[in-house]
Amino acid sequence: MATEAGRAPLAAPYHISLRSRVYGLGSIYAKTMRDSRLAFIVVAGLMAGMLLVVSAAITKAYPTPESRVELASLATSLGGVASGIAGKAVNVGTMGGYVQWKYGPIFLWIAAIWSMMALSGTLASEARGGSLEFVATSPFGKRRIAIEKVAAHLTVFTLTMVILGFAAWLAGAAFATVPGDAIPVQAAVGYALWVGLASLAFGGLAFALAQFFGRAVGVGVAATAFFAGWILQGYAATVPVFTPLAVLTPWAWTADHLPLAGQYNWPSLVPTGLVAVATIAVGIEAFARRDLGAQQAVPSLRLPRPLRGLHGPIGRSFGERLPLTLAWSLGLGVFTLAMAAISKSLADDVAKSPDLLKTFSQIFPSFGITTAGGFLQLMIQLEYIVVGFAAATLVSGWASDETSGRLEMLLSTQLARPRWAILSGLGVYAGIIVMTAIMAVCVGLGAAAAGSDALTPMTGTIVLGLYAAALAGIGFAVGGLRTSIAAEVVALVVVATYLIDLLAPALSLPDWIHQLALTAHLGQPMVGVWDPAGVAACLVLAAGGLVVAGLGISRRDVAR
Repeated sequence: MATEAGRAPLAAPYHISLRSRVYGLGSIYAKTMRDSRLAFIVVAGLMAGMLLVVSAAITKAYPTPESRVELASLATSLGGVASGIAGKAVNVGTMGGYVQWKYGPIFLWIAAIWSMMALSGTLASEARGGSLEFVATSPFGKRRIAIEKVAAHLTVFTLTMVILGFAAWLAGAAFATVPGDAIPVQAAVGYALWVGLASLAFGGLAFALAQFFGRAVGVGVAATAFFAGWILQGYAATVPVFTPLAVLTPWAWTADHLPLAGQYNWPSLVPTGLVAVATIAVGIEAFARRDLGAQQAVPSLRLPRPLRGLHGPIGRSFGERLPLTLAWSLGLGVFTLAMAAISKSLADDVAKSPDLLKTFSQIFPSFGITTAGGFLQLMIQLEYIVVGFAAATLVSGWASDETSGRLEMLLSTQLARPRWAILSGLGVYAGIIVMTAIMAVCVGLGAAAAGSDALTPMTGTIVLGLYAAALAGIGFAVGGLRTSIAAEVVALVVVATYLIDLLAPALSLPDWIHQLALTAHLGQPMVGVWDPAGVAACLVLAAGGLVVAGLGISRRDVAR
């Protein structure tokens, strides 16, 4: 019996539906969209819900035209000191103007943080972790991979901004109680564009830098530029030396674009948008032209041999974190030095003005703003969020040992998993101690230059280090279960803590909600008032986080 040899029939081509190409597993773009769904739901829901809540609270607290007139007079009487914190007061007597003045930047913070974290990790983290190598073996080129991934993030981000704009319009339609409260479509669109383009400008910076120096450095530099720009622009009128630097940031370019308050400056959005486009394009091209996962060392001074990380896990972790720690310390130190140097004169100005003193006592009832220490305590509330993101980037570096695959090489020696987690975490804490010491010295120098007490605010700076250590402990605990999300969880805790501490008193929420914020338990150390319970909580979180990290990593596979 003979058989005829022949070629096997070709398999029918696999059809990919349009839905799978847009959302699902049918393309790189669709897969990224699918992976971003949780972040989209959380951020869009948070921003829209928060905007509706604060708008409703404003109309409830100030329901009459007379109360709005009083509110506007208080806001416009602040002057340079408070305006640097609260922002420019325009049409504060309307609901939109008040939201723009007091809460407007907060929505930009949330969106920018999300943009920086998402864009910086979409290629750099995956490339360093090795997951993109499998994608790169497909017929897709590296440039197409980058474009599709970035396009998916831009799509999700744009949808979030559309929802934010709709929420702004809806708030004006649903809660308007006095003439001028309605928020027109033009204002809602203008506000969403401002938040979106400014966020992408800093997110694009983090994305571009991440392709060269890694995600931690990209986020660290972009976050520093973001918050430094906000401070520089806010105090440029009060501290003229800030002006040359302030004009380099989107904060300064868009300072007169206050759409919810009825003031527009559409041309200012053009350079902001161009920066976003340029930085994202640089990031895509850099990814396409460089080897997968290749990173360049951050230029820094040559470290002494004891600091090069050649003496065990603690020394290695500390040595690798030190350049980034010094970068954060420099930014925070310069800011605290400048604020401490002008604290006494600004506090004296407030004390001499009864109207300004009354305004501050209503807006910041728990701060003795008439003293230099009280003014510095007000500043430290702003530094909590910056220190928090510094802790997040340090945790990201700690986690990169595992996500990059280096931990497998380290564990091939006699180093046990729990020992690596705990000792390398102690190296991060050593970096936080260095950062705190530098800030303390800067505060002391500034306070001494101003002729006020230096020792009390120097000692009070320790609370910033305790807060950063507590956040790092939370990151270590999460990293013990899954290192890839440790830094993101720390960033989320920072934002949630700040929002709770800010909104709970303003919205007259139950006290137990305010107590959820760790910063609500840290007292006022800049004036010598410490809260032992808060200090103990920070120490417990820092130590407990390392213990949980050690136990967690000993019970799972590496890089899982």
